[in-house]
Amino acid sequence: MKIMILAIIFLAVGGMMGASVNSSLNGWFSSLDKPFLNPPNFVFMPVWTILYVSLAVFLWMIDRQPYTPLTRKANQLFILQLVLNFMWTPIFFGMHSIVGGLILLFILDFLVFRLIRVSFKINKICAFIIIPYFAWLLFATYLNLSIFILN
Repeated sequence: MKIMILAIIFLAVGGMMGASVNSSLNGWFSSLDKPFLNPPNFVFMPVWTILYVSLAVFLWMIDRQPYTPLTRKANQLFILQLVLNFMWTPIFFGMHSIVGGLILLFILDFLVFRLIRVSFKINKICAFIIIPYFAWLLFATYLNLSIFILN
């Protein structure tokens, strides 16, 4: 039950972060040059919703595993990457820091890659559940890097 409450909280925080982006989309962000593969703005909210649900499922599945040093490591990596994930929006959109967002994404890519490797040793299904999240983070890194180069 505790884990479901945490999952609901981070889904709510993710939703609030997404909603806070709307004002920047029509101002600062719309003035930036974007790469060819930049999706339309309406794509981000449903994609992130699906990814946050998959993260909640991942967290639920990890929580159901026997407690070991590996599950402890997975929980630590998960919390750290989630905190950094939530920090990206205020850094990139709030502070208009393209470089700060990019640095954060490089760290996130590394942490989620490690999380997948650790999770694979615990439960392969858990690892596979977050691979789409990792792929989206890599795509976000490409977008952020391209915006940095183009602007």
